[in-house]
Amino acid sequence: MQKKETWRELRRRARWDRIAGAGAVLILMMILIISGISSCAKKLKKPEIEPVIADETLPPETEPATEAPPDNSMAVYLSPSTQEDNIYACDGSTSEEEAMWMVARQVKTMLEQDGYTVYICGEDDKVPAKIKQGNRLKCGAYVAIHSNSSGENGKGQGTECFYNTDISGSLALAENIYNRVAELTPTPDRGLKDQYQRDLYEIFNNVSPCCLLEVEFHDDVQTSRWILNHTDDLAEAITDGIEAYLESTKNNPHEFEDVTEPSIDENYAGDH
Repeated sequence: MQKKETWRELRRRARWDRIAGAGAVLILMMILIISGISSCAKKLKKPEIEPVIADETLPPETEPATEAPPDNSMAVYLSPSTQEDNIYACDGSTSEEEAMWMVARQVKTMLEQDGYTVYICGEDDKVPAKIKQGNRLKCGAYVAIHSNSSGENGKGQGTECFYNTDISGSLALAENIYNRVAELTPTPDRGLKDQYQRDLYEIFNNVSPCCLLEVEFHDDVQTSRWILNHTDDLAEAITDGIEAYLESTKNNPHEFEDVTEPSIDENYAGDH
């Protein structure tokens, strides 16, 4: 027969049951707290970045292409005289440089209005600097613009134009300009002349189709006055000649590939 528990024993067992229950609740709470902390930690953890796998279908990286030099086959390099010591006989003050720059600026404006690219030398550039620039740019036409001097006698008259027989296109360029200017000037003209008839640095050391135009003589009172009174007409004639030449070369521009550039004498002190 089972022994009946006493009140004291029942009380003792109830106390231990409460302690065990409280402990279980405490353990459960600790488990829940730890679980919550772990969950928050996972949310705060920075997600790992997956490695990017190269797309084998994309082309391999290449070096950036170098910029191609400009096509100057229809461009013009103008080289007006920078001879500031050559004074016009008609007024004793205007220099060859001043007069030829007046003409050249008008030529530049008219050519650009007709859609041509035009380069022009600096006002203080010496001849070697002009040639160096022109040879680097390799334009379809290089045109030097001067007025002439006959020296001490002052008896020279007329237009003349020099060109380089070794450069294809030079004669045609010179003809187109000379014919128009010679028709305009009031005195008998002096003709087309190759590089061997006068030692001209700009003609001998060029690589572009080139010519050097002497519009008229500035050491004669009458012709020097004529030049200053007709700068607009001269500019128009020169522009028409350049454009006629360039238009004739549209389908057959000057080739520079096999040209060996001349050695430029930086110390050259001449004027042409």
